[in-house]
Amino acid sequence: MQIERGKAVAPGFGDGRAHVYRPGSPRLVTCGIAPSAVAAEQARFSAALARATERLERLEHAARTELGPDNGDIFAAHLALLRDSQFIERINGRIATQLESAEQAIDATVGELAQALGQADDENFRERAQDIRDLGRWVQRQLGVGLGGVPSTLPPNTILVAQELLPSDLLQLDRAHVAGIVTEAGGEVGHVAILARAIGVPYVTGLHDATERIRDGMRLLLDGQTGEVWLEPDAPSIDAFAERKRRYDEQGAKASAQESWACSTRDGVRIFLLANIGRAKDAQEVARHNLDGVGLFRTEYMFLDEAQPPSLERQRQVYEEAASLAAGLPVVIRTLDLGGDKRPAFLAPQFEANPNLGLRGLRFSLTVARDLFRTQLRAIVQAARHGNVRVLFPMVLGRHDLRQAIALLDELCSDEGCKAPPVGAMIETPAAVLTIGEILDLVEFVSIGTNDLTQFVLAADRNAVELLEDYSALHPAVLRAVGYVADAANSKGKSVSVCGEAAADPATAGLFVGLGVRTLSMSPASTARVRYLLGKSDCTALKQLAQSALALDDPKAIEALLQQAGTEI
Repeated sequence: MQIERGKAVAPGFGDGRAHVYRPGSPRLVTCGIAPSAVAAEQARFSAALARATERLERLEHAARTELGPDNGDIFAAHLALLRDSQFIERINGRIATQLESAEQAIDATVGELAQALGQADDENFRERAQDIRDLGRWVQRQLGVGLGGVPSTLPPNTILVAQELLPSDLLQLDRAHVAGIVTEAGGEVGHVAILARAIGVPYVTGLHDATERIRDGMRLLLDGQTGEVWLEPDAPSIDAFAERKRRYDEQGAKASAQESWACSTRDGVRIFLLANIGRAKDAQEVARHNLDGVGLFRTEYMFLDEAQPPSLERQRQVYEEAASLAAGLPVVIRTLDLGGDKRPAFLAPQFEANPNLGLRGLRFSLTVARDLFRTQLRAIVQAARHGNVRVLFPMVLGRHDLRQAIALLDELCSDEGCKAPPVGAMIETPAAVLTIGEILDLVEFVSIGTNDLTQFVLAADRNAVELLEDYSALHPAVLRAVGYVADAANSKGKSVSVCGEAAADPATAGLFVGLGVRTLSMSPASTARVRYLLGKSDCTALKQLAQSALALDDPKAIEALLQQAGTEI
C-alpha cells in the first residue's frame, strides 16, 4: 500500500479502480501552405470555427440544463473566446504572414496564450490556460486532427487518472460510473474543479507523475477533503476509509439541513458568513445559502476581459445589480487589484518587466491607473445610494497610501453630494500587518487575504509551491499574523474578516475563530459545512485549539492537530 498526497479541489470520497487516460498528441499538419492557398486556408479555419461554435452552444445548453446557469456560463465564456475578434485575427494573421496551415496557426496561437496565462501568479489566470487549450482542441477537432475527449463509457466505480482534464471533458464523462478524479495538473479555482464540484465527483490534483505511477485496474481510495490517495490499500485502510466516508456523508446531510440557521458556535458566539463573488449575479448566492452578505466582490475581471475599460455607467449598473441581489445585506466591493499578472490589454504599455513585487493593488491604482481608479470609485459611490455598498482597498501598505485613497473617495463623494460608504483595507502584506494600528484608525473594517499574505510572509512564489512542503496558510508565521491583526482590530472595536479561501475549510475556519476572527468570507458553496462545524464547536475550545496550533512549528503538525480536533467534534 502507498499513500500519495495531492491537493483536494472537489470534496467527497471515491473508492474504485483506476482508468489511466492518456490522450496522446494531436497529429498536426506540419507543412506550410502556398501564398495562393491563404484565402482557402482561412476559409477552412472559418468553417471549423463555425462548427466548433455550434457544438459548444449545445454543450453550454446541456450544462445549463443539467448543472444550472452558473455552470452554463463556463461554456458561454468558451464561446466568447471563440468569437473574440483578436483571437480570430491572430490566427488568420499567422496563416497570411507565416504561411501556416490552419492547424499550425491554431496550435501556435493557443500555445502562446496558454503559456502566458500558465505563468501568471494568480491561480485564476493560470486556470484560464485550461480554457484556451480546451478551445483550441474544439477547433482542431473540426479540422480533423484534434484529440478526442475522455471515454464516453467506463466500468462502474472508476477513478479517472489523467495528466489534465479540460472543462468539456467533465460534461462528457460517464458520470454514472466515475467515483473520483485524480490529475497531475489543475487547481481549485479552475472551471474543471468548479464542474467537478457541481456534478459531485471528488477530485484530487497535483499528484506528480500519476499517469506513470498508477496502473490501469489499480484499486484507489480518494479523499477529496485532504487530498490523500491510497494506492492498493490494505484491509484496515479500506475499513477506516469507509468510516470516514460514512461520517462525511452524515455531516453533509446535517449541514444542508441546518443551512437556514444563523451561524453561531455552541456557546452562542455569532459568526458572520459572507460570500466571495466575481460577478454581480453571484450575489444571488447570499439568499440561496442564508449568508450575511458579500464579503469580497472581485472587480478586476470586469476589466481584464475587455479591450477597453468599462464605462462609468456599466460599472455603476454592475455594482447596483450586486447590491440589489443582496437585498439590503452588505456588499463589499474590492477596488481594482491590478499589477502583477493582472494586466488589462488597454494598460499593457504601463506594466513593468518584473511586476510581481512592483506596483500592485492600491499602489497601482493611485499611480499608473489613477483615472481608471477615479471612475471606479465614482461608480461605487453612485451605487451606494441604492444599496448597502462598502469599499475595500487591496494590497494596502500602511497609512500613507490608504490616506490618499480615502482622500480621493471623499473628494468624489463631495462632488456627488453624498456620504462616503464604509471603507476597509485588505491586509495581505507584512507592511500592513506591522502598521495595522495606524490602518485601523482610518477604516471601519479590515479583511485578511490569506492567499497573498501567505505568499508574502513566506517569501514564496505561488507558482513554485510544489517545491515547498511548508507553504500553507497554516504556517505558524501566517497564523501569528492573522492573530495579531485580529487582536488589534478587536481591541479597537473594528470588524475583521478572513476572505482567503483558507476560510472555506471547516477546520481552518474554526482555527481562525479561535484566533479572534468573527467574520469569514468564502465561496458560497463552502459555507454549509463551515456553518455546521462551527455550530458544533465551543468558542472556548476553539481558542484553546488556536493556542495549541501557535505553539507548533510545522504546518503539517498543525494540520494533523486540526484533523484530530475535527474528528472529536
